[in-house]
Amino acid sequence: MTSHDTGGWLDAVLVDARDARWCTRPYCTTCGCLEFRRAFWSAAAHQVGVRVTGQQSACHPRDLLEGFSAGEHEATVRALVAGLRHLLPEWRGTDALRTIIIDLHPPLITHGVLIDLATELSGTPASEELARMEAHDQSVRVERARREAYESPEAAEERKRVMRTDKARAHSLRQSQTLKRNTERLELLAALARLSVVERLSRFATDSAFNLDCVSPNLIPEQEGDLVDLETPTAVALIERIGRRKGEWGRLRRMVEQRLKAESESRSSEVHE
Repeated sequence: MTSHDTGGWLDAVLVDARDARWCTRPYCTTCGCLEFRRAFWSAAAHQVGVRVTGQQSACHPRDLLEGFSAGEHEATVRALVAGLRHLLPEWRGTDALRTIIIDLHPPLITHGVLIDLATELSGTPASEELARMEAHDQSVRVERARREAYESPEAAEERKRVMRTDKARAHSLRQSQTLKRNTERLELLAALARLSVVERLSRFATDSAFNLDCVSPNLIPEQEGDLVDLETPTAVALIERIGRRKGEWGRLRRMVEQRLKAESESRSSEVHE
């Protein structure tokens, strides 16, 4: 890499990384971005006149700083921070910028250097990226805490308790509704039983809201004599209401149809006479 002024040396490292197609993906589990990270740490050390040895053999970028004195270590970290301050806006939002910030942040914990990175980078594209990363990290921590709370034994037991309560409540409601329907059906059947046969047949024929399927077989007329007083319009409506039902309803339909047929033949005979 060629020599660069203090303000743009890190930008030059990023350009070299882009041109050489180095991996810059944060937390890369394949190569760890080692080539790129060795490059910017070595370049930062070079800016403060610290000689780096064993660059290619270092298994981790921080291994480059192992032989540094405390002063050289801090100077290198501060040089990298200074390089971040001078980065061009074009690097905003890139993996390369995020990887550098990850290697630095937080300086006190990561490198033992007392620096407030947010303050040092204030007003720069790197500062904006740091703010986004911190916001993302906070959201991840919140989500992790929420999930841990959700998956805790206490929360799991509470969900089971609520589920049991809801199931018991639903079961109780179904039983109550069934009892109500049965009671209403019994009351209806009792009311039908109090009606005369003709009144009952009229109810069957004219009440469209009445469910014929709930009627007990013993309340369905079985004798032709029960149809004597049944008026023709009511008989026609009753056949339509019964439809294709079978069993007792089917027998009743056939009796009504025979009665209507007999009436029709009788009227026809009278006309011919």
